[in-house]
Amino acid sequence: MPSFAVFEEAVRGRDLAARRPYLVGADDIPLPAEISLEGAVIRCKKPGAEASSLSLLFDAGPSGELMLRTCLLPEREHPYLLSLELARHRIMLFLTKLEEWLNCDLPGDDGAMALFEQARQKFTAALAASGGGARFTLEEDRLARESLRLAIEASERLSNLVAELMLVPRLEAAVNAAGGAAGGGAGPAGGAAKQVNFWTGVCVGREHAGAALQKVVAETFDFIVKPMRWTELEPSEGEYSFAKTDKWVEWAVRQANLPVVGGPLIDFRPGRTPEWLSIWENDYETLREVIFEHLKRVIGRYRKAVSRWTVAGGLHLNTQFPLTLEQMMDLTRLCVMVVKKLQPGAKVNLEIDQPFGEHYLANTRSAPPMLYAEMVSQQGIAADAYCLRVQMGPGGEGRSARDMMQLAAMLDAYSAFNKPLCLILGAPSSPPSAAAPDPDLGTLGASSEPDPGHWRRPWSQEMQAEWMTHALTTALSRPWVQSVAWQDLYDAPAADATVEMACGGLITRDGKPKAALRRLAAIRQGMRRKKPPTRTAATEHPASPAWTEAGEG
Repeated sequence: MPSFAVFEEAVRGRDLAARRPYLVGADDIPLPAEISLEGAVIRCKKPGAEASSLSLLFDAGPSGELMLRTCLLPEREHPYLLSLELARHRIMLFLTKLEEWLNCDLPGDDGAMALFEQARQKFTAALAASGGGARFTLEEDRLARESLRLAIEASERLSNLVAELMLVPRLEAAVNAAGGAAGGGAGPAGGAAKQVNFWTGVCVGREHAGAALQKVVAETFDFIVKPMRWTELEPSEGEYSFAKTDKWVEWAVRQANLPVVGGPLIDFRPGRTPEWLSIWENDYETLREVIFEHLKRVIGRYRKAVSRWTVAGGLHLNTQFPLTLEQMMDLTRLCVMVVKKLQPGAKVNLEIDQPFGEHYLANTRSAPPMLYAEMVSQQGIAADAYCLRVQMGPGGEGRSARDMMQLAAMLDAYSAFNKPLCLILGAPSSPPSAAAPDPDLGTLGASSEPDPGHWRRPWSQEMQAEWMTHALTTALSRPWVQSVAWQDLYDAPAADATVEMACGGLITRDGKPKAALRRLAAIRQGMRRKKPPTRTAATEHPASPAWTEAGEG
Protein backbone atom coordinates (compact mmCIF):
# COMPACT_ATOMS: atom_id res chain seq x y z
CA MET A 1 0.00 0.00 0.00
CA PRO A 2 1.84 3.15 -1.19
CA SER A 3 1.57 6.15 1.11
CA PHE A 4 2.76 9.76 1.00
CA ALA A 5 3.61 12.17 3.80
CA VAL A 6 2.31 15.72 3.32
CA PHE A 7 3.19 18.99 5.05
CA GLU A 8 1.06 21.32 2.92
CA GLU A 9 -1.86 22.76 4.85
CA ALA A 10 -3.73 23.10 1.55
CA VAL A 11 -3.81 19.30 1.34
CA ARG A 12 -4.13 18.46 5.03
CA GLY A 13 -6.73 21.09 5.83
CA ARG A 14 -9.40 20.23 3.26
CA ASP A 15 -11.21 17.29 1.78
CA LEU A 16 -8.67 15.19 -0.11
CA ALA A 17 -11.29 14.41 -2.76
CA ALA A 18 -11.08 18.06 -3.85
CA ARG A 19 -7.50 17.29 -4.93
CA ARG A 20 -8.84 14.62 -7.33
CA PRO A 21 -6.18 12.02 -6.45
CA TYR A 22 -5.81 8.84 -8.46
CA LEU A 23 -3.19 6.17 -9.14
CA VAL A 24 -1.67 5.48 -12.54
CA GLY A 25 -0.01 2.25 -13.65
CA ALA A 26 2.85 1.47 -15.98
CA ASP A 27 0.80 2.09 -19.15
CA ASP A 28 -0.54 5.45 -17.94
CA ILE A 29 -3.89 3.80 -17.22
CA PRO A 30 -5.58 4.82 -13.96
CA LEU A 31 -5.69 2.05 -11.37
CA PRO A 32 -8.66 1.31 -9.11
CA ALA A 33 -7.70 2.37 -5.62
CA GLU A 34 -9.10 3.65 -2.35
CA ILE A 35 -7.24 6.85 -1.44
CA SER A 36 -7.67 8.43 1.98
CA LEU A 37 -5.99 10.99 4.22
CA GLU A 38 -5.00 9.77 7.68
CA GLY A 39 -3.50 12.61 9.65
CA ALA A 40 -0.58 13.82 7.55
CA VAL A 41 -0.35 10.72 5.35
CA ILE A 42 -2.15 9.92 2.07
CA ARG A 43 -2.76 6.16 1.94
CA CYS A 44 -3.57 4.35 -1.32
CA LYS A 45 -5.13 0.88 -1.17
CA LYS A 46 -5.04 -1.03 -4.45
CA PRO A 47 -5.56 -4.68 -5.39
CA GLY A 48 -2.12 -5.44 -6.84
CA ALA A 49 1.45 -4.83 -5.72
CA GLU A 50 2.69 -3.31 -8.99
CA ALA A 51 4.50 0.02 -9.01
CA SER A 52 2.19 3.00 -9.31
CA SER A 53 2.21 6.76 -9.62
CA LEU A 54 0.04 9.18 -7.63
CA SER A 55 -1.59 12.09 -9.47
CA LEU A 56 -3.37 14.94 -7.71
CA LEU A 57 -3.95 18.68 -7.79
CA PHE A 58 -1.04 20.35 -6.04
CA ASP A 59 -0.27 23.98 -5.27
CA ALA A 60 2.94 24.69 -7.20
CA GLY A 61 3.19 28.36 -6.23
CA PRO A 62 3.56 30.77 -9.17
CA SER A 63 3.12 27.88 -11.62
CA GLY A 64 -0.46 27.41 -10.45
CA GLU A 65 -2.54 24.67 -8.91
CA LEU A 66 -1.84 21.82 -11.30
CA MET A 67 -2.52 18.12 -11.72
CA LEU A 68 0.94 16.69 -11.01
CA ARG A 69 2.23 13.18 -10.60
CA THR A 70 5.01 11.19 -9.01
CA CYS A 71 7.26 8.65 -10.70
CA LEU A 72 6.22 5.01 -10.70
CA LEU A 73 7.07 3.92 -7.17
CA PRO A 74 7.31 0.44 -5.63
CA GLU A 75 5.41 -0.32 -2.46
CA ARG A 76 7.24 0.04 0.82
CA GLU A 77 6.37 0.12 4.50
CA HIS A 78 7.12 3.76 5.30
CA PRO A 79 5.68 6.71 3.33
CA TYR A 80 7.25 8.69 0.54
CA LEU A 81 7.44 12.48 0.87
CA LEU A 82 4.86 13.76 -1.61
CA SER A 83 6.58 17.04 -2.54
CA LEU A 84 9.91 15.27 -3.07
CA GLU A 85 8.40 12.63 -5.37
CA LEU A 86 6.51 15.25 -7.40
CA ALA A 87 9.79 17.14 -7.87
CA ARG A 88 11.60 13.91 -8.82
CA HIS A 89 9.09 13.18 -11.58
CA ARG A 90 9.25 16.69 -13.03
CA ILE A 91 13.06 16.62 -13.10
CA MET A 92 12.94 13.25 -14.85
CA LEU A 93 10.36 14.57 -17.36
CA PHE A 94 12.57 17.58 -18.16
CA LEU A 95 15.59 15.35 -18.87
CA THR A 96 13.52 12.91 -20.95
CA LYS A 97 12.03 15.64 -23.13
CA LEU A 98 15.34 17.49 -23.45
CA GLU A 99 16.85 14.38 -25.03
CA GLU A 100 13.75 13.55 -27.09
CA TRP A 101 13.24 17.06 -28.49
CA LEU A 102 16.76 18.40 -28.89
CA ASN A 103 19.00 15.33 -28.55
CA CYS A 104 21.54 17.59 -26.83
CA ASP A 105 22.03 19.88 -23.85
CA LEU A 106 21.18 23.54 -23.99
CA PRO A 107 23.88 26.07 -23.12
CA GLY A 108 24.26 26.57 -19.40
CA ASP A 109 23.23 30.22 -19.63
CA ASP A 110 19.92 29.33 -21.30
CA GLY A 111 16.97 30.33 -19.12
CA ALA A 112 15.46 26.86 -19.01
CA MET A 113 18.78 25.16 -18.19
CA ALA A 114 19.63 27.73 -15.52
CA LEU A 115 16.30 27.11 -13.79
CA PHE A 116 16.70 23.36 -14.15
CA GLU A 117 20.13 23.48 -12.52
CA GLN A 118 18.65 25.40 -9.61
CA ALA A 119 15.87 22.81 -9.34
CA ARG A 120 18.41 19.98 -9.34
CA GLN A 121 20.45 21.66 -6.60
CA LYS A 122 17.34 22.22 -4.46
CA PHE A 123 16.37 18.58 -4.95
CA THR A 124 19.81 17.42 -3.85
CA ALA A 125 19.62 19.70 -0.82
CA ALA A 126 16.22 18.24 0.05
CA LEU A 127 17.66 14.74 -0.01
CA ALA A 128 20.47 15.90 2.28
CA ALA A 129 17.96 17.47 4.69
CA SER A 130 16.11 14.18 5.18
CA GLY A 131 15.64 12.92 8.69
CA GLY A 132 16.17 9.38 7.45
CA GLY A 133 13.60 6.61 6.96
CA ALA A 134 10.10 7.96 7.54
CA ARG A 135 11.33 11.00 9.50
CA PHE A 136 10.76 13.89 7.13
CA THR A 137 11.63 17.46 8.09
CA LEU A 138 9.97 20.77 7.31
CA GLU A 139 13.22 21.89 5.67
CA GLU A 140 13.22 18.84 3.40
CA ASP A 141 9.65 19.58 2.32
CA ARG A 142 10.39 23.28 1.77
CA LEU A 143 13.39 22.50 -0.42
CA ALA A 144 11.45 19.85 -2.35
CA ARG A 145 8.59 22.27 -3.07
CA GLU A 146 11.07 24.90 -4.22
CA SER A 147 12.70 22.30 -6.48
CA LEU A 148 9.29 21.42 -7.90
CA ARG A 149 8.44 25.07 -8.58
CA LEU A 150 11.74 25.66 -10.38
CA ALA A 151 11.48 22.41 -12.35
CA ILE A 152 7.97 23.25 -13.61
CA GLU A 153 9.09 26.71 -14.71
CA ALA A 154 12.16 25.22 -16.41
CA SER A 155 10.07 22.59 -18.22
CA GLU A 156 7.56 25.18 -19.44
CA ARG A 157 10.38 27.33 -20.79
CA LEU A 158 11.87 24.31 -22.53
CA SER A 159 8.50 23.37 -23.97
CA ASN A 160 7.91 26.89 -25.27
CA LEU A 161 11.42 27.15 -26.73
CA VAL A 162 11.02 23.89 -28.63
CA ALA A 163 7.50 24.81 -29.75
CA GLU A 164 8.69 28.11 -31.23
CA LEU A 165 11.63 26.40 -32.96
CA MET A 166 9.27 23.83 -34.51
CA LEU A 167 6.51 26.27 -35.45
CA VAL A 168 8.56 28.92 -37.27
CA PRO A 169 9.50 26.69 -40.26
CA ARG A 170 5.91 25.43 -40.43
CA LEU A 171 4.62 28.99 -40.65
CA GLU A 172 7.26 29.87 -43.26
CA ALA A 173 6.24 26.91 -45.41
CA ALA A 174 2.55 27.81 -45.15
CA VAL A 175 3.07 31.48 -45.99
CA ASN A 176 5.40 30.70 -48.89
CA ALA A 177 3.02 28.08 -50.30
CA ALA A 178 0.06 30.43 -50.04
CA GLY A 179 2.00 33.25 -51.65
CA GLY A 180 2.93 31.05 -54.57
CA ALA A 181 -0.62 29.78 -55.00
CA ALA A 182 -2.05 33.27 -54.85
CA GLY A 183 0.40 34.57 -57.41
CA GLY A 184 0.39 37.93 -55.69
CA GLY A 185 -3.28 38.51 -56.43
CA ALA A 186 -6.24 38.93 -54.18
CA GLY A 187 -8.14 35.84 -53.16
CA PRO A 188 -11.92 35.56 -53.34
CA ALA A 189 -12.31 35.92 -49.57
CA GLY A 190 -10.16 38.89 -48.76
CA GLY A 191 -6.74 38.73 -50.43
CA ALA A 192 -3.83 36.37 -50.67
CA ALA A 193 -3.28 36.29 -46.92
CA LYS A 194 -6.73 34.71 -46.54
CA GLN A 195 -5.53 31.68 -48.44
CA VAL A 196 -2.81 30.87 -45.91
CA ASN A 197 -3.82 27.78 -43.98
CA PHE A 198 -3.16 28.75 -40.36
CA TRP A 199 -5.34 25.95 -39.04
CA THR A 200 -7.37 27.97 -36.49
CA GLY A 201 -11.14 27.73 -36.09
CA VAL A 202 -13.98 28.18 -33.61
CA CYS A 203 -17.10 26.28 -32.55
CA VAL A 204 -20.26 28.27 -33.23
CA GLY A 205 -23.56 27.75 -31.43
CA ARG A 206 -27.12 27.64 -32.71
CA GLU A 207 -28.46 30.54 -30.68
CA HIS A 208 -26.06 33.28 -31.84
CA ALA A 209 -25.64 33.83 -35.56
CA GLY A 210 -26.02 37.55 -36.23
CA ALA A 211 -24.11 39.59 -38.77
CA ALA A 212 -21.81 41.08 -36.15
CA LEU A 213 -20.71 37.65 -34.93
CA GLN A 214 -20.26 36.40 -38.48
CA LYS A 215 -18.00 39.36 -39.18
CA VAL A 216 -15.84 38.42 -36.18
CA VAL A 217 -15.61 34.82 -37.35
CA ALA A 218 -14.78 35.73 -40.97
CA GLU A 219 -11.95 38.05 -39.92
CA THR A 220 -10.44 35.91 -37.16
CA PHE A 221 -10.71 32.22 -38.13
CA ASP A 222 -9.91 29.85 -40.98
CA PHE A 223 -12.87 27.50 -40.51
CA ILE A 224 -15.88 26.91 -38.30
CA VAL A 225 -16.88 23.88 -36.28
CA LYS A 226 -20.64 23.47 -36.25
CA PRO A 227 -21.76 21.15 -33.45
CA MET A 228 -24.73 19.07 -34.55
CA ARG A 229 -26.01 17.67 -31.30
CA TRP A 230 -28.71 15.08 -31.65
CA THR A 231 -30.71 16.57 -28.79
CA GLU A 232 -30.96 19.86 -30.74
CA LEU A 233 -31.55 18.43 -34.21
CA GLU A 234 -34.20 15.89 -33.19
CA PRO A 235 -35.60 16.87 -29.76
CA SER A 236 -38.72 14.77 -30.42
CA GLU A 237 -38.51 11.45 -32.21
CA GLY A 238 -38.96 11.91 -35.93
CA GLU A 239 -39.22 15.71 -35.72
CA TYR A 240 -36.05 17.39 -36.99
CA SER A 241 -35.14 21.05 -36.52
CA PHE A 242 -32.39 22.17 -38.92
CA ALA A 243 -33.11 25.90 -39.33
CA LYS A 244 -30.59 27.28 -36.81
CA THR A 245 -27.84 24.94 -38.00
CA ASP A 246 -28.59 25.83 -41.62
CA LYS A 247 -28.04 29.52 -40.92
CA TRP A 248 -24.36 29.10 -39.94
CA VAL A 249 -23.61 26.49 -42.60
CA GLU A 250 -25.15 28.51 -45.44
CA TRP A 251 -23.30 31.66 -44.36
CA ALA A 252 -19.94 29.87 -44.13
CA VAL A 253 -20.27 28.21 -47.53
CA ARG A 254 -22.02 30.88 -49.60
CA GLN A 255 -20.74 34.14 -48.13
CA ALA A 256 -17.58 33.64 -46.07
CA ASN A 257 -16.01 30.84 -48.12
CA LEU A 258 -14.98 29.09 -44.89
CA PRO A 259 -14.67 25.32 -44.56
CA VAL A 260 -17.19 23.69 -42.20
CA VAL A 261 -16.42 20.87 -39.77
CA GLY A 262 -19.68 19.23 -38.71
CA GLY A 263 -20.31 17.37 -35.48
CA PRO A 264 -19.97 15.49 -33.28
CA LEU A 265 -23.00 13.77 -34.78
CA ILE A 266 -23.15 11.01 -32.16
CA ASP A 267 -22.17 12.34 -28.75
CA PHE A 268 -22.90 10.15 -25.74
CA ARG A 269 -21.79 12.63 -23.11
CA PRO A 270 -24.50 13.71 -20.63
CA GLY A 271 -27.13 16.05 -22.02
CA ARG A 272 -26.22 15.51 -25.66
CA THR A 273 -28.65 12.80 -26.70
CA PRO A 274 -32.44 13.24 -26.79
CA GLU A 275 -34.37 11.82 -23.85
CA TRP A 276 -36.48 9.63 -26.08
CA LEU A 277 -33.37 7.68 -27.15
CA SER A 278 -33.03 6.20 -23.64
CA ILE A 279 -35.87 3.79 -24.48
CA TRP A 280 -33.28 1.61 -26.21
CA GLU A 281 -30.47 1.86 -23.66
CA ASN A 282 -30.70 -1.90 -23.05
CA ASP A 283 -31.45 -2.85 -26.65
CA TYR A 284 -28.20 -2.33 -28.52
CA GLU A 285 -29.35 -3.66 -31.88
CA THR A 286 -32.29 -1.24 -32.06
CA LEU A 287 -30.10 1.60 -30.76
CA ARG A 288 -27.62 0.86 -33.53
CA GLU A 289 -30.33 1.02 -36.20
CA VAL A 290 -31.66 4.33 -34.87
CA ILE A 291 -28.14 5.78 -34.90
CA PHE A 292 -27.64 4.56 -38.47
CA GLU A 293 -30.83 6.26 -39.67
CA HIS A 294 -29.93 9.50 -37.86
CA LEU A 295 -26.48 9.59 -39.44
CA LYS A 296 -27.92 9.08 -42.91
CA ARG A 297 -30.42 11.91 -42.38
CA VAL A 298 -27.89 14.50 -41.17
CA ILE A 299 -25.01 13.61 -43.51
CA GLY A 300 -27.37 13.47 -46.45
CA ARG A 301 -28.58 16.99 -45.71
CA TYR A 302 -25.18 18.64 -45.32
CA ARG A 303 -22.85 16.54 -47.46
CA LYS A 304 -22.50 19.28 -50.09
CA ALA A 305 -21.51 21.87 -47.48
CA VAL A 306 -19.47 20.01 -44.84
CA SER A 307 -15.97 18.95 -45.85
CA ARG A 308 -14.98 17.21 -42.61
CA TRP A 309 -17.13 15.33 -40.12
CA THR A 310 -16.50 14.63 -36.46
CA VAL A 311 -18.77 11.63 -36.42
CA ALA A 312 -18.52 10.47 -32.81
CA GLY A 313 -17.61 12.07 -29.52
CA GLY A 314 -17.47 10.63 -26.04
CA LEU A 315 -18.08 7.01 -27.04
CA HIS A 316 -15.08 5.86 -25.02
CA LEU A 317 -16.42 7.67 -21.91
CA ASN A 318 -19.41 5.27 -21.87
CA THR A 319 -21.53 7.51 -19.65
CA GLN A 320 -24.91 7.59 -21.43
CA PHE A 321 -25.55 3.94 -22.34
CA PRO A 322 -24.19 0.73 -20.78
CA LEU A 323 -22.04 -0.32 -23.73
CA THR A 324 -19.45 -3.06 -23.78
CA LEU A 325 -16.05 -2.36 -25.28
CA GLU A 326 -17.02 -4.39 -28.34
CA GLN A 327 -20.17 -2.27 -28.79
CA MET A 328 -18.17 0.95 -28.45
CA MET A 329 -15.90 -0.18 -31.25
CA ASP A 330 -18.83 -1.38 -33.37
CA LEU A 331 -20.53 2.02 -33.11
CA THR A 332 -17.26 3.74 -33.94
CA ARG A 333 -16.90 1.62 -37.06
CA LEU A 334 -20.53 2.27 -38.02
CA CYS A 335 -20.17 6.05 -37.72
CA VAL A 336 -17.07 6.13 -39.89
CA MET A 337 -18.52 3.73 -42.44
CA VAL A 338 -21.69 5.77 -42.99
CA VAL A 339 -19.70 8.91 -43.83
CA LYS A 340 -17.35 7.04 -46.13
CA LYS A 341 -20.31 5.52 -47.96
CA LEU A 342 -22.48 8.63 -48.31
CA GLN A 343 -19.68 11.16 -48.85
CA PRO A 344 -16.51 9.40 -50.01
CA GLY A 345 -14.54 12.63 -50.40
CA ALA A 346 -15.12 13.86 -46.84
CA LYS A 347 -12.60 13.56 -44.04
CA VAL A 348 -13.65 11.84 -40.81
CA ASN A 349 -12.62 12.72 -37.26
CA LEU A 350 -13.15 10.70 -34.10
CA GLU A 351 -13.36 12.89 -31.01
CA ILE A 352 -11.54 11.85 -27.83
CA ASP A 353 -12.73 13.77 -24.79
CA GLN A 354 -10.63 13.91 -21.59
CA PRO A 355 -7.45 12.77 -23.42
CA PHE A 356 -5.45 12.64 -20.16
CA GLY A 357 -7.65 9.74 -19.05
CA GLU A 358 -8.99 10.89 -15.68
CA HIS A 359 -12.48 9.59 -16.51
CA TYR A 360 -11.38 5.96 -16.20
CA LEU A 361 -10.97 6.37 -12.45
CA ALA A 362 -14.66 7.16 -11.90
CA ASN A 363 -16.00 4.81 -14.59
CA THR A 364 -14.14 1.58 -15.17
CA ARG A 365 -16.69 0.67 -17.88
CA SER A 366 -15.15 3.42 -19.98
CA ALA A 367 -12.13 2.93 -22.21
CA PRO A 368 -8.84 4.74 -21.46
CA PRO A 369 -8.34 7.23 -24.32
CA MET A 370 -5.00 5.87 -25.50
CA LEU A 371 -6.41 2.34 -25.51
CA TYR A 372 -9.44 3.51 -27.51
CA ALA A 373 -7.21 5.23 -30.08
CA GLU A 374 -5.01 2.16 -30.31
CA MET A 375 -7.97 -0.16 -30.85
CA VAL A 376 -9.34 2.10 -33.61
CA SER A 377 -6.00 1.84 -35.39
CA GLN A 378 -5.59 -1.90 -34.81
CA GLN A 379 -9.10 -2.74 -36.04
CA GLY A 380 -8.57 -0.82 -39.26
CA ILE A 381 -11.35 1.71 -38.68
CA ALA A 382 -10.79 4.25 -41.45
CA ALA A 383 -10.85 7.47 -39.44
CA ASP A 384 -8.74 10.22 -40.98
CA ALA A 385 -7.86 12.01 -37.73
CA TYR A 386 -8.37 12.04 -33.99
CA CYS A 387 -9.97 15.15 -32.51
CA LEU A 388 -8.73 15.73 -28.95
CA ARG A 389 -10.90 17.89 -26.70
CA VAL A 390 -8.45 19.64 -24.34
CA GLN A 391 -10.35 21.75 -21.82
CA MET A 392 -9.03 23.03 -18.52
CA GLY A 393 -11.32 24.68 -16.03
CA PRO A 394 -14.81 24.34 -14.54
CA GLY A 395 -17.68 22.69 -16.34
CA GLY A 396 -17.08 18.96 -16.18
CA GLU A 397 -14.85 16.08 -15.19
CA GLY A 398 -11.37 15.55 -16.61
CA ARG A 399 -10.54 19.25 -16.85
CA SER A 400 -7.90 19.56 -14.15
CA ALA A 401 -5.30 22.22 -14.96
CA ARG A 402 -1.99 21.11 -16.44
CA ASP A 403 1.05 23.04 -17.63
CA MET A 404 2.40 23.30 -21.17
CA MET A 405 5.01 20.59 -20.71
CA GLN A 406 2.23 18.14 -19.87
CA LEU A 407 0.21 19.28 -22.89
CA ALA A 408 3.22 18.83 -25.15
CA ALA A 409 3.99 15.38 -23.73
CA MET A 410 0.38 14.29 -24.27
CA LEU A 411 0.40 15.45 -27.90
CA ASP A 412 3.69 13.62 -28.43
CA ALA A 413 2.15 10.42 -27.04
CA TYR A 414 -0.80 10.55 -29.49
CA SER A 415 1.60 10.94 -32.42
CA ALA A 416 2.39 7.23 -32.03
CA PHE A 417 -0.85 6.35 -33.84
CA ASN A 418 0.31 7.96 -37.11
CA LYS A 419 -2.93 9.90 -37.55
CA PRO A 420 -3.30 13.67 -37.75
CA LEU A 421 -4.72 15.40 -34.69
CA CYS A 422 -7.40 18.08 -34.59
CA LEU A 423 -7.72 19.88 -31.27
CA ILE A 424 -10.60 21.59 -29.50
CA LEU A 425 -9.08 23.92 -26.90
CA GLY A 426 -10.89 25.57 -24.02
CA ALA A 427 -10.20 27.51 -20.83
CA PRO A 428 -12.46 29.76 -18.73
CA SER A 429 -12.35 33.50 -18.22
CA SER A 430 -13.39 33.29 -14.56
CA PRO A 431 -12.95 30.90 -11.58
CA PRO A 432 -15.52 28.23 -10.73
CA SER A 433 -18.91 29.63 -9.77
CA ALA A 434 -19.74 30.02 -6.12
CA ALA A 435 -22.42 27.96 -4.46
CA ALA A 436 -25.94 29.16 -5.22
CA PRO A 437 -28.49 28.48 -2.45
CA ASP A 438 -31.51 26.43 -3.43
CA PRO A 439 -34.65 28.54 -2.78
CA ASP A 440 -36.34 25.53 -1.17
CA LEU A 441 -33.37 24.27 0.87
CA GLY A 442 -31.51 27.48 1.69
CA THR A 443 -27.78 27.07 2.27
CA LEU A 444 -28.22 23.30 2.49
CA GLY A 445 -28.99 23.29 -1.22
CA ALA A 446 -25.84 25.19 -2.18
CA SER A 447 -23.38 23.21 -4.24
CA SER A 448 -20.17 24.88 -5.37
CA GLU A 449 -18.62 23.75 -8.63
CA PRO A 450 -15.48 21.66 -8.00
CA ASP A 451 -12.28 23.66 -8.42
CA PRO A 452 -10.17 22.07 -11.18
CA GLY A 453 -7.12 24.21 -10.35
CA HIS A 454 -5.55 26.85 -12.54
CA TRP A 455 -2.51 27.55 -14.68
CA ARG A 456 -0.17 30.19 -13.19
CA ARG A 457 -2.87 32.47 -11.75
CA PRO A 458 -6.61 32.09 -11.04
CA TRP A 459 -8.68 32.13 -14.21
CA SER A 460 -9.59 35.54 -15.63
CA GLN A 461 -9.94 37.06 -19.08
CA GLU A 462 -6.23 37.81 -19.12
CA MET A 463 -5.27 34.28 -18.05
CA GLN A 464 -7.63 32.77 -20.60
CA ALA A 465 -5.80 34.75 -23.30
CA GLU A 466 -2.38 33.73 -21.94
CA TRP A 467 -3.28 30.04 -21.73
CA MET A 468 -4.71 30.15 -25.26
CA THR A 469 -1.54 31.80 -26.59
CA HIS A 470 0.81 29.19 -25.14
CA ALA A 471 -1.51 26.28 -25.95
CA LEU A 472 -1.75 27.39 -29.59
CA THR A 473 2.02 27.60 -29.89
CA THR A 474 2.46 24.19 -28.27
CA ALA A 475 -0.21 22.53 -30.40
CA LEU A 476 0.50 24.07 -33.81
CA SER A 477 4.22 23.37 -33.48
CA ARG A 478 3.51 19.63 -33.80
CA PRO A 479 3.43 18.71 -37.52
CA TRP A 480 0.83 16.02 -36.80
CA VAL A 481 -1.58 18.61 -35.37
CA GLN A 482 -3.72 19.52 -38.35
CA SER A 483 -5.93 22.21 -36.83
CA VAL A 484 -6.98 23.87 -33.58
CA ALA A 485 -10.44 25.24 -32.79
CA TRP A 486 -11.63 27.15 -29.74
CA GLN A 487 -14.43 25.42 -27.84
CA ASP A 488 -17.05 28.17 -28.15
CA LEU A 489 -17.48 31.59 -29.69
CA TYR A 490 -20.06 32.90 -27.25
CA ASP A 491 -20.64 32.50 -23.51
CA ALA A 492 -23.92 30.75 -22.84
CA PRO A 493 -26.05 30.18 -19.72
CA ALA A 494 -24.53 27.64 -17.35
CA ALA A 495 -27.92 25.97 -16.99
CA ASP A 496 -27.73 24.61 -20.54
CA ALA A 497 -26.51 21.00 -20.31
CA THR A 498 -24.89 21.18 -23.76
CA VAL A 499 -22.63 24.13 -22.88
CA GLU A 500 -19.02 22.98 -22.77
CA MET A 501 -17.94 25.67 -20.30
CA ALA A 502 -20.26 28.45 -19.19
CA CYS A 503 -17.55 31.14 -19.22
CA GLY A 504 -15.32 29.54 -21.85
CA GLY A 505 -16.38 31.56 -24.90
CA LEU A 506 -14.52 34.37 -26.60
CA ILE A 507 -17.41 36.83 -26.26
CA THR A 508 -19.32 37.61 -23.08
CA ARG A 509 -23.04 37.06 -22.70
CA ASP A 510 -23.63 40.80 -23.19
CA GLY A 511 -21.74 40.80 -26.49
CA LYS A 512 -18.34 42.16 -25.41
CA PRO A 513 -15.17 40.69 -26.97
CA LYS A 514 -12.88 39.13 -24.39
CA ALA A 515 -9.13 39.59 -24.20
CA ALA A 516 -8.68 36.16 -25.79
CA LEU A 517 -10.60 37.16 -28.92
CA ARG A 518 -8.52 40.30 -29.33
CA ARG A 519 -5.39 38.24 -28.76
CA LEU A 520 -6.47 35.85 -31.51
CA ALA A 521 -6.76 38.76 -33.94
CA ALA A 522 -3.19 39.75 -33.04
CA ILE A 523 -1.98 36.17 -33.37
CA ARG A 524 -3.43 36.00 -36.89
CA GLN A 525 -1.45 39.04 -37.93
CA GLY A 526 1.70 37.68 -36.32
CA MET A 527 1.43 34.26 -37.96
CA ARG A 528 1.09 35.88 -41.37
CA ARG A 529 4.51 37.36 -40.60
CA LYS A 530 5.80 33.92 -39.59
CA LYS A 531 5.76 34.62 -35.83
CA PRO A 532 4.49 32.06 -33.28
CA PRO A 533 1.65 33.20 -30.99
CA THR A 534 3.93 33.52 -27.96
CA ARG A 535 6.29 35.87 -29.78
CA THR A 536 3.40 37.93 -31.09
CA ALA A 537 1.93 38.34 -27.61
CA ALA A 538 5.29 39.28 -26.09
CA THR A 539 6.59 41.74 -28.68
CA GLU A 540 3.80 43.20 -30.77
CA HIS A 541 0.82 45.49 -30.33
CA PRO A 542 -0.93 45.28 -33.70
CA ALA A 543 -3.75 47.51 -34.80
CA SER A 544 -7.19 46.81 -33.45
CA PRO A 545 -9.33 44.48 -35.59
CA ALA A 546 -11.99 45.96 -37.83
CA TRP A 547 -14.68 44.95 -35.36
CA THR A 548 -14.68 46.69 -32.00
CA GLU A 549 -17.79 45.28 -30.39
CA ALA A 550 -19.04 41.86 -31.40
CA GLY A 551 -22.66 42.39 -30.47
CA GLU A 552 -25.19 39.66 -29.96
CA GLY A 553 -26.54 37.67 -32.87
